[in-house]
Amino acid sequence: MRTRFTCLEMDGLRSLRGVVLHPEPLEVLLDAEGTATRDVIAAFTLLRELAHGRLQQHLSRPGVTDGLRSPVRLSLSVDWNTYRVELQRFPDGVWRLVEETLDLLAGVAAELIAPGQEPPPAEEALLASYADLPPEEEPRAPGTGAEEEARMLGDLVHGAMRSMAALLRGFRVQPAGAFDVDAESFLVLEEPDVDLPANAVWDRVQSARAASLRIPVLLFTPSVALADAFDLQDVQRVETPTDGASSFRPLLARKEPTG
Repeated sequence: MRTRFTCLEMDGLRSLRGVVLHPEPLEVLLDAEGTATRDVIAAFTLLRELAHGRLQQHLSRPGVTDGLRSPVRLSLSVDWNTYRVELQRFPDGVWRLVEETLDLLAGVAAELIAPGQEPPPAEEALLASYADLPPEEEPRAPGTGAEEEARMLGDLVHGAMRSMAALLRGFRVQPAGAFDVDAESFLVLEEPDVDLPANAVWDRVQSARAASLRIPVLLFTPSVALADAFDLQDVQRVETPTDGASSFRPLLARKEPTG
């Protein structure tokens, strides 16, 4: 079954304020200014570093925190399984996670970090630790019905954590003209050229469509000609006023997905 994004929520990253997207399997974002492109890529980069357990290392890089507005809230739903985090900047200048949750379509929720509960705010995400737990090598002795149910739920949660971590860790930005497909992750493609020859437009469209049959694809471009070559239902126009919040408007009205 093909993996797909079902919802993406972003808040607290420069131009991204209360953004809620329900991406198509192939999502083309027509962004003339390039502001939202930069900030969406920053959001995915932050999620990737969380999944690797490298948050503080990432935040220590020059300019990274310049685009963050506390609190930062990110939520990614993949096949209706949702990974949600909230980061806040504390008085000592350190960014910490005050919420980290994995909600599964099966009705199971794993509250890794919850407001007001143990463990306290953390400097690194717990997703990485749980996702990297080695599989049990020894057969487990049968337990009671309740114990077996708990084990089953635990296996379900850990499997979802491993899948989510693999998806996020595979994130990288690639040029729309030449890219590699990672079956465990998703594609974020950039086409910075505004004026593309017709053969290049055709090549970009066909390559992106073919990839989207296997994995989710997000393509960012300032080119109206390239965006027009895709189906209207796959395109959103992004507008960002100076020092303002980006707005995302589908060129064709969409039905909000249901679970």
